[in-house]
Amino acid sequence: MTGIVHIVGAGMAGLSAAVAATEAGRTVHLYEAAPQAGGRCRTVTGADGFTHDNGAHVLLSANRAARGLIDRIGAQDGWIEPEPRGLPVYDAHAQRLSRIGLSPWSWMARDKRPPGMALADLPRLARLAAPLVPPLADRPIGPIFAGSALHDQLIEPLTVAVLNTPVSRASSARLGRALRRVMRPGGARLLIARNGLGPDLVDPAIAWLAQRGAHLRTGMRLRAVEAQDDRAAALVFAGGTIRLSGDDRVILALPPAEIARLFPQIHAPTRFEPIINAHFALAEPLPAEAVPRFIGLVGTLAQWVLVRADHLSVTVSAAEDRIADNPEPLLARIEAEITPALEAAGVACGIGERRRLVKEKRATMTQDAGGAVYRPRPPLRGLAFAGDWIGPLPATIEAAMLSGRDALAQIAEERP
Repeated sequence: MTGIVHIVGAGMAGLSAAVAATEAGRTVHLYEAAPQAGGRCRTVTGADGFTHDNGAHVLLSANRAARGLIDRIGAQDGWIEPEPRGLPVYDAHAQRLSRIGLSPWSWMARDKRPPGMALADLPRLARLAAPLVPPLADRPIGPIFAGSALHDQLIEPLTVAVLNTPVSRASSARLGRALRRVMRPGGARLLIARNGLGPDLVDPAIAWLAQRGAHLRTGMRLRAVEAQDDRAAALVFAGGTIRLSGDDRVILALPPAEIARLFPQIHAPTRFEPIINAHFALAEPLPAEAVPRFIGLVGTLAQWVLVRADHLSVTVSAAEDRIADNPEPLLARIEAEITPALEAAGVACGIGERRRLVKEKRATMTQDAGGAVYRPRPPLRGLAFAGDWIGPLPATIEAAMLSGRDALAQIAEERP
């Protein structure tokens, strides 16, 4: 493989493929329809100057593909563990804050266990997550833990955060695969971008690629892929057509709806789940040594609140029931619910007047029990697909980056 690798889509999957291709010595041309790279993992600035990530994205130390890319681009110093003593989780019903270990191994210490955890929960957790016992057939997660305090204190918020699908129908198989990775030694550390996904991930990746000769062009929406002799022959963009040589290869790192538009015969997800993110500017900045913080929520509309020096980002996952709500009442409710959680976690901050609600109606595919595992077969030679919707893992940053690497390996093995 000696030609150019054309990568369409500069989100997490596309950036992963671009870094892997550049490392392999390939010439990379990267195209993005939006004005900036990053996809859903980006930092945005409004007309009022309010800057924040579009969501409260986190990594775990078990995310080897993501951490490997961060190390390769030299951005590892931008990622820190905000809660090394355990994740603070505020229960709004009990008005109580607990610190919970993210690894099941940590639960051997009583003070790191989820509140209400009982011995009867252990076999169910083992069947869900442990690699040494026969895994459960894929089924909804909620009924597995019905009647257990662990359902409300851990399983539901964890499921909604990881799968962005209501626990009543979310896939136990997908969650189990994620949990097995977390159970590896050292795999359960929570990691946050110190300054944001733009400065601590996307910008360093673009700079690393540019230093090695990769080309990024934004504002490039792909209209079609032309074929000749069952091979990708041209990329038709809104602004012009790029002809491909016989040695060139193409990776389409695009959302499933775009893949279905380009290739209607491809089996891709057609059902999606929304996420709502609420961002609140702080009245006064917090000391640098006091942030970031990351707090879990139980018994509230939202599941997580990320505290940065000058703003808060709050995530409402699996938000189908709230996606049509008016922004102002929704922001007011979220503010009222997170205020006692912040106080209980020792975060002394005043919320300012600037605030923004971001609704992503197609944040992830639906990840129901019994749902398809998508491994789309490219209809043309010289072409591969990448995205967080491909493969058996939850649709996360890690899944996206793994798919980007896999797509490069797929086209690298193909003969001209």
